[in-house]
Amino acid sequence: MQTRLARFGQIAGYGVLGGVVAGGVAVLAALILAGPRNRGTVANALGWGGLVLAFISGAIAYSQLKLGAEEAADRGRLGQRYRLPALPLDQILTTALGAALLFLAQVVIWPR
Repeated sequence: MQTRLARFGQIAGYGVLGGVVAGGVAVLAALILAGPRNRGTVANALGWGGLVLAFISGAIAYSQLKLGAEEAADRGRLGQRYRLPALPLDQILTTALGAALLFLAQVVIWPR
């Protein structure tokens, strides 16, 4: 049995790892495709990587809610009761933490 603190630590670790991987891919793509290679290019790439991870987090939540509502409506037509499934908070928090890490890194390295 895993404690809540240990589980949150595991989720945070996966979020940081996901943020680092997504940030690395975004920065690598920006350095290959963009002309000038400076801190502004890297900061913009981190912003785009964070935006993609934030979008994925929202898409996970939206799809789960939409699927549960459709299932409830289908079962309601048959006269059956249906309890909506819980949101996959582990997946949502992991991608949201990765996005937050990339946004924070963008703010830190933004050229002044």
